[in-house]
Amino acid sequence: MIMQTDCLFITSSKTRAVQFSVYPYLGVGYLSTILKRKGITTALYDADVNRGKLGKLLKEVRRLRPKVIGYSVMSISLPLFYKITLAIRKEFPEIVIVAGGPHITNDPNIIKDMGVDYGFIGHAEKSFPEFMSRIIDGNMSFDDIDGMIIPKDNRYDKPVHLDVSETDVIPDYSLYKINKYQNIFYGRRWFTMITTRGCAYNCKFCKDPGKNRYKEYPLDTIKEQLLFLVRQNKLKWISFVDDTFTFNRDRTIELCNWIKDEGLEFNWTCCTRADTLDEELIKIMKSAGLHYVIIGVEAGNEEIRKGINKGISSEDYIKIIDILRDNKVRVLCSYVLCNPNESYEQIYETISFSKKLNANYAQYYNMTALHQSPIFTYGLQEDIFPENIWTTYMKGETDLPYYVPNGLELSKLKKLQKRSFMKYYLQPKKFFDLGTRLVKFFIDITFRN
Repeated sequence: MIMQTDCLFITSSKTRAVQFSVYPYLGVGYLSTILKRKGITTALYDADVNRGKLGKLLKEVRRLRPKVIGYSVMSISLPLFYKITLAIRKEFPEIVIVAGGPHITNDPNIIKDMGVDYGFIGHAEKSFPEFMSRIIDGNMSFDDIDGMIIPKDNRYDKPVHLDVSETDVIPDYSLYKINKYQNIFYGRRWFTMITTRGCAYNCKFCKDPGKNRYKEYPLDTIKEQLLFLVRQNKLKWISFVDDTFTFNRDRTIELCNWIKDEGLEFNWTCCTRADTLDEELIKIMKSAGLHYVIIGVEAGNEEIRKGINKGISSEDYIKIIDILRDNKVRVLCSYVLCNPNESYEQIYETISFSKKLNANYAQYYNMTALHQSPIFTYGLQEDIFPENIWTTYMKGETDLPYYVPNGLELSKLKKLQKRSFMKYYLQPKKFFDLGTRLVKFFIDITFRN
């Protein structure tokens, strides 16, 4: 049956639509809530959830016949969205296609090469609803909409950020098939939440649209979402995906105390920095259901960390991870093996430090140069890659733009990354732990609908 939908959102976090962990994109959920308040209908096609080929997506487009298709684009997913655009353009040339999300905000001119009609930068919670209202009214004049990219004029403005402290917006959960999202560590009956927006820090490898525009959602809206996800939907795991969940210590404690007072029983995980944790706070979080913490260490050498604006001492990392371990909170630490000015000797220092920290899990990365980040600028200045590298990556002509310090080789760095991962998890205890969790994950996704 053909339905008429005003806006179909398409999301994906990968270069392809098949992988184990499947994460919901909350940004389109917030947009959907605002659009529906204006009487604008929405739908979501999550390419990761559907795990299908383009044919499945095109079938959904035929069924919904949307006026507008909107992408939320991560840098890594550019090739997939490029293929999607080509396919939609061929069969549905009349549909307006727009793109937003982190990569578009940082690289607005890419929408020309992407082949979409318009783009949006920032959170777009004012600009996109205004655009949709005009589309529905047949008004194709958009010059006065701030934060909108109009390719023909090569014009774009600075992001317009919604003041989340003055709004009651929560994601439109009806948009998602909640039982279809899964995490390789937590299985199904899992979902993500965000309690803040933006980041108060300025690490050189990151280019966040909300950089230095840290905002907190009202706790009442966070409580409402937790009640819906945990009590109504019986979810067992929640991942708080804030950049730094514990940035506001008092607020974190208030939320944890409410979780306990409300009697909500669920496990949760968060991302944070070691310098925003202490023993008392960890104990309070643990008593409220905390099971995992994700911490970015980045490098084993303190001078290298200072060079990327992450001036946390090695002693602080050791101390906090020991406290987390003592309180039976699992830890995942992430490391980058090619920071600016880093030598092979210092990279080996990072690998050694990861073993010394001995977190439950470790992730090793090569440095991806996100567009407009300081790392991307260094790469251009050092002639490591051309300015249009993200466009050529999108079209499948090149690999991701990795930053490789002078004197180092990407092929060797990739081998070091794989070797570090293998050595870490071939330790008997870690091998058994990871293997056990993978078996549980596959049982969970196989026998639970």
